[in-house]
Amino acid sequence: MKAIKLSAPRGEVTVAEVAVPVPGPGEILIRVEASGLCYTDVHLCDGDWEIVENLVKHDLTLGHEAVGIVASLGEGVSNRSVGQRVAAPFLRSTCGECKQCRRGEENHCPNATVLGMSHDGSHAEYVLAMADFVVPVPDGVTPEQAAPLACAGMTVLGGLKKANVGIGTVFGVIGVGGQGHLAIQLAKTMGARVVAMDIDPAKLDLAIALGADQAFDVTQPEAVEQLTALGMDVVMVTAPSHDAHRLALTVVAYGGTISLCAVPGGETPISMTLCGFKGLKLLSQAVATRQDLADILDLAASGKVSCEVTTRSLDAGPESIDALRNGEVVGRVVFVP
Repeated sequence: MKAIKLSAPRGEVTVAEVAVPVPGPGEILIRVEASGLCYTDVHLCDGDWEIVENLVKHDLTLGHEAVGIVASLGEGVSNRSVGQRVAAPFLRSTCGECKQCRRGEENHCPNATVLGMSHDGSHAEYVLAMADFVVPVPDGVTPEQAAPLACAGMTVLGGLKKANVGIGTVFGVIGVGGQGHLAIQLAKTMGARVVAMDIDPAKLDLAIALGADQAFDVTQPEAVEQLTALGMDVVMVTAPSHDAHRLALTVVAYGGTISLCAVPGGETPISMTLCGFKGLKLLSQAVATRQDLADILDLAASGKVSCEVTTRSLDAGPESIDALRNGEVVGRVVFVP
């Protein structure tokens, strides 16, 4: 089968022919219909996250936003059936026994395994997943629309829930990309007033089209003053940029919350002094839980959220990763084998 491979962090990205994997106990083999390209793939290629490099499999098949049809079942699998359409997310498995798992925070399990990082991922014609960690895709949601929800969508939904965004919240999102364009729709569904921030006019136009109440080009001289005056209760950072984190600290209201959904490399320059004086809350999470994925798939099925998608073949993998790195992607690239 064809797969987009990364030799090692900071290594070579190629499209290669590899053997179709065979499911082991508890696993299922999925024939991939759609696989979303996430900025995490760029981070892995560029070696941005030194702290997790020991977790990254060498000769890795990239990808962790998978939707496809169950092709075969491993030993002991009784909760999935051949022919079923499922979504396989970033979180491949957890131990189920640690205190994080027991209190409903399985995405923070210290024993978790990760699709497209510790194990081969979904930018391929087939992928292995753990049967207990996939979620059925509701009728009416296409594979191309569902795939980005298995990371980008569930991450921002988890962040919005954690920040208690609701009716009357003034919510800002920095970065109208794969995560940000979904955060706008979800926040509006929750009843928030939404302020979008970016540096790309096309992405700001998309933000307004998706329901944002206001959109700001943060490169404009007056933007910071105008944004600060809005009194944003929650600012979500979805741009993998240290400048985005600095901006969030500046424009969020006193006593407000910053939701950190993008993880750039290196040391993020968050001023603890400014956090203290403004009384800010910093919230982060490692993607989200299976329940969050099920919830956002249901929202998609009811028409509450949709993805801005460009489909490409697996052969376009290397140049698609370059385009995402260079800020040339609007919405989400989805590979369709």
